[in-house]
Amino acid sequence: MRWLVVFCTVVVGIAVLAFVPVTADFALLINEFSHLKKLLPETVAVSDLPEGFVCFFGKLTLNLAAIFEVLELEDLEKLQNAVEVSVVTNDPEWVEKNLPEIVHSSELIEGGDLYYFAGPSMVEDVMVLIEGKLPSLELDRTTVIHGRFRVVPLLGIFLHLLGFNEGVPTEDEFVMKIEDEVVNLLITSKKVCKSDWELKQLEKKGVPKGLKTLTRADVNILLPTSWLRELPSELVEEFEFDMEGLDEILSETTYVSISMAQEGERILVSFHLQEENVQDAVRALEAKGLVSKREDEFILFESDDFTLKIPAKGGIGLLFSNVSDEDMKDVDPSAILRFALSLEGSIVDVSLFRDACSVIVKAKVSSVLLKELLSEIFFEFMPKPSEFRTLQRIVQAIDDVHYYAKRNPPEDLEELEALLGEDLPENVLYSRKEEDGSFLVEIGITSHLALSLSEENVVRFMDYNVNWAKIDKEKQIIFVFKSYEKYEIPPASEIIQSLVEAFRSYVADYGEFPDSLDDVVLWYTWLPYSVIELIDYEADENARIVTMKLKSDEEIDETLIEELSLEKLFHEDGWIVVIFKVE
Repeated sequence: MRWLVVFCTVVVGIAVLAFVPVTADFALLINEFSHLKKLLPETVAVSDLPEGFVCFFGKLTLNLAAIFEVLELEDLEKLQNAVEVSVVTNDPEWVEKNLPEIVHSSELIEGGDLYYFAGPSMVEDVMVLIEGKLPSLELDRTTVIHGRFRVVPLLGIFLHLLGFNEGVPTEDEFVMKIEDEVVNLLITSKKVCKSDWELKQLEKKGVPKGLKTLTRADVNILLPTSWLRELPSELVEEFEFDMEGLDEILSETTYVSISMAQEGERILVSFHLQEENVQDAVRALEAKGLVSKREDEFILFESDDFTLKIPAKGGIGLLFSNVSDEDMKDVDPSAILRFALSLEGSIVDVSLFRDACSVIVKAKVSSVLLKELLSEIFFEFMPKPSEFRTLQRIVQAIDDVHYYAKRNPPEDLEELEALLGEDLPENVLYSRKEEDGSFLVEIGITSHLALSLSEENVVRFMDYNVNWAKIDKEKQIIFVFKSYEKYEIPPASEIIQSLVEAFRSYVADYGEFPDSLDDVVLWYTWLPYSVIELIDYEADENARIVTMKLKSDEEIDETLIEELSLEKLFHEDGWIVVIFKVE
């Protein structure tokens, strides 16, 4: 659970300032852990929750080397080298038990019913705050999460790169509330306008008045036309609606509203067209064979599938199918962007607004969908549990020797440890059994994660391909299974032919004899590695002759003498002796 807090603080860039000194760069308040627990994916096991609130705050060190080390090693414990985190809470026992890294590097300060675990740079600030000589920000206890991030407002910088580049970002604020099965988010990028002229320019970028949307829609999209082509095609394929058919219209428009409803297969596209672009759009449509007619203030195009109304003197146009006037309403004029989706019980409704140069994001997301999203985020960005790193290391080692060294999987745990070159923890289980000419390897690890994971989660967490997974929840064991081809020792004639050719190729490449058979077998043949145990050889470098012995009672194939230009080939005391020149 503690990594959820730190992850949200640094990666997502949300923080809350409440009961903390105004000198802090960031802070993060989590007020209702029980609500958050319901949103976490099954892969995050949470058992011990604080009874009160926990508010994280502190200062950034902007240590880029430390940040890159965290990303490279996926070790969030090293995050403290880049961020100094302090805590204020009314449940100090939970902090001491679950956040030992913070407790170890902080000083405990009591202030009324609050307990501060203050980092070195915040100790004096906290003491002055308690004395009432330093302002603090109010804590909104009605929210699940309330946050602010100052100094480096990442959201403001991100929006700036997306084109919302008016003003100077000063602070990010994040608020989360949960009502029933819906999560409400309010995200604000606070920005200061650089000039009055910049503020006046913003007024010209507002949504044109009169744009329409469906009164009841499953999909609602409002955005500048230039952004339209960035939308994923999957959104409209659900309605069998070809966006490319709108090229002639949308290439001339400034703003567009798209709404769709599965019921009645209704589609409504409302757009704003400048008067000087009207004739270009009409000519382009007529060039495709469409016939136009004038109807009041509109130029009308009709077909069996749609109706298109273009304003003759510029303004709001409509393209619709199966839609009546009663099905339409004006879009919210205060929003500058909107994306809303309501399909199969999932709700996403995100709108962007402006307050002067500041940008405000309001979002409403169903808790089920948010849980799925968090699951994806945790899978992509959170470090994998140590149990999975152990399983991956074992599978990788077996894969490497099987596919590159052509060796069969270890027979037991002792051979596995020899392969890894280390003793494995006591909670690791291993077995190998033969079935249908192949080996099935079973690798298990005892862990409390078995109680919260599904078998699909296990397979997904494995970076290396496995056949399937199984979980024994009673014994709390996670198993992964993988089958491997069984390498058999080939006939003696095949071994001789392969090794003679390999020796000659090796010497031709390097100009010297190999120090051992390993390099010859691994890199110059397709023979299984185990043949090394059956081979003995010696070389006369001056005479350029190799004497190789193969432990075998098989009959000698005399044709190999001429085929491989051998000097001699014969049996001797259970060995096949092969003498040959390398050049």
